[in-house]
Amino acid sequence: MTELPVRRSILNRNIAAHRDLQSLEITRRLVNCLPSASFEMETFCRLAGLEISRRVPTAAVECVLRPRLLLNPDFLAQYCQRDEHLFLLVMHELWHIILAHTRLYPRATLAENIAFDAIINSGLSRQFRQPEYRGFFDVLNPNDEFPQVLLRPPAGWPDAPEYPDVTPAGTREILMRLYPPPDGRDVAPPLYDEILDLLRDYAREHGLYWDQVILIGDHEDPNRDGRALDDPLLKDMLRRMIKRWPKMKFGGSKQRGGGGEPEEMIADIERSVEQARRAFANTLRRCLNPGHGRLRRRSRLLVPGMAGISVLPNARDRMAPAKRLLGAPSTLWGQPGQVKARVSDAPGKAYIYLDVSGSMADLLPHLLSLVIPYVAGGRAEVFQFSTIVEPLPLRSLKTGRIQTTGGTDINCVMEHALDSRPAPRRILLVTDGYTGEPEDTLAARAYEQHLRVHVVLPAEESSADDLRSIATSIVTLPPLYGI
Repeated sequence: MTELPVRRSILNRNIAAHRDLQSLEITRRLVNCLPSASFEMETFCRLAGLEISRRVPTAAVECVLRPRLLLNPDFLAQYCQRDEHLFLLVMHELWHIILAHTRLYPRATLAENIAFDAIINSGLSRQFRQPEYRGFFDVLNPNDEFPQVLLRPPAGWPDAPEYPDVTPAGTREILMRLYPPPDGRDVAPPLYDEILDLLRDYAREHGLYWDQVILIGDHEDPNRDGRALDDPLLKDMLRRMIKRWPKMKFGGSKQRGGGGEPEEMIADIERSVEQARRAFANTLRRCLNPGHGRLRRRSRLLVPGMAGISVLPNARDRMAPAKRLLGAPSTLWGQPGQVKARVSDAPGKAYIYLDVSGSMADLLPHLLSLVIPYVAGGRAEVFQFSTIVEPLPLRSLKTGRIQTTGGTDINCVMEHALDSRPAPRRILLVTDGYTGEPEDTLAARAYEQHLRVHVVLPAEESSADDLRSIATSIVTLPPLYGI
């Protein structure tokens, strides 16, 4: 009677040991397939843990106190016999987390999941173009059926791509932007919304079914991305990995994403609460040069005044009436001219960089109302930034007309501020903080040029993690909408 539990215990230990060996072997394969990312990938596998599990169809990051990377052994055996293909599978799942796709669409539909995978597969294929990485996405979906054709490179890519002519209209153009020809490597991928429009048009006539498409990663947990990034160790590891990747242009969304072509957006100006206005005013003062009330002086300058005296009468000589009343001689009169005097500094301007990315859409009407009075009074100059920096004149501010690519990149702000002439000593960055970390070279230049970056975050939803390395101060405003 006691032999059966003992056998089960031994069997369970053997299974656990076998899984541990599998996990170690997969970790070894991962760290060996790309030398430039060996340290990060090895550390990630040790930090997150790696488990062989059939609970997920391909791969997923489990949301527990210590996140684990789950890999389906059947999928690995069929599609990841090469180490480089295993690496692409893991990177695909990490990109889902890094790009926070479930924050874009909390209840993602099949069409939205296809759009996510299309952008990620394209980005990975464009980043890892070497022959050893090819073939992974090709075998998962056919090249002549829609929408599967969006999830893989066209035949012959990248050297001699043959773009299939499939319906609906516009598919070929989207493919050429996902997987550009040899002379178009810097072409930006399409926006998520452009792919979604294509999928929705097709679905109205033909419909979309799960068994038609092989998607990679975990698309079933609507809260997975947010919870995985709540772990500070995992977040820090992902950041270090990203910093060593080449620059990539991700497909963005008109609401939130990596950016596309600049588009005009109109925000209806709404007044912020008094507490938020006061907190913003206090922070803005730190970014102004000393004004007239500070008694700070420049060197002597020529100003209009009484340059000397002579016998010529001068009605503007204010001493003449006093001399008459005192009975003093009034033969000599003060004469107008240019004299040297110490004068106060001219009032300074604050350089405000306003985040107009898609994630700021709900906050911009209130933030615009905060900065308008200072621009109208000549005390501030505003620049709008997403993945590019553009001036935001008062006329556009008052009408709420902004230009945005939908994405966010702090590096464009740093380059603009550091290359401006005259270079500002202080800048005010108004953002939700989801900007990405600045490049090390730009952070070093800011330190050398003594550029002070003051950051203002909205209370509604923000994060200071990306900007801590360059921020002189970080202020979180009271709620803009009030209570």
